[in-house]
Amino acid sequence: MSVGQQSIDLYFYEADIDFANSHRPTWDSHTYKLVDVIAAERLFTDDKDVFINRVTRSMSVNSRGMYLAVRDQGTCTTIISLTVYSYQCPAIVHSLAVFSATPAATTLPVHGLCVQHATTTPPHTYPTYLCNSTGSWYLYTGTCHCEPGYQPNSRRTRCIRG
Repeated sequence: MSVGQQSIDLYFYEADIDFANSHRPTWDSHTYKLVDVIAAERLFTDDKDVFINRVTRSMSVNSRGMYLAVRDQGTCTTIISLTVYSYQCPAIVHSLAVFSATPAATTLPVHGLCVQHATTTPPHTYPTYLCNSTGSWYLYTGTCHCEPGYQPNSRRTRCIRG
């Protein structure tokens, strides 16, 4: 058998709401995005020669959810388990700015708000942070500073009376 006959295709479809029924989303390779073609690492000739392939695939999902599709076209391959997990950047207070929990791999800057008794420089701007694909915040920009009569606490998480 060729490798194409010993592989399984993994697809996904992004969605912001759960709307699946027998007609939607339509199953085809144009509606769903291909994640990968997963091929067997070894072919077996003996039932006593057992080897379990483990593969990990990552993808960026920019919606609230997704549908997964597995296409097997008659392979001699078995899926024993499929684990799906997601990352998110946790809610955080950084440099006197509050950022909400955010799904990982957000490509747009996440706007934060200054803590109570703090304001931005220049006025009416937002501090921003980016959330990477592993759920870590990075590349903070902007400035919040305490209003007159207040000063930041030692961790810069709030403004206290000075």
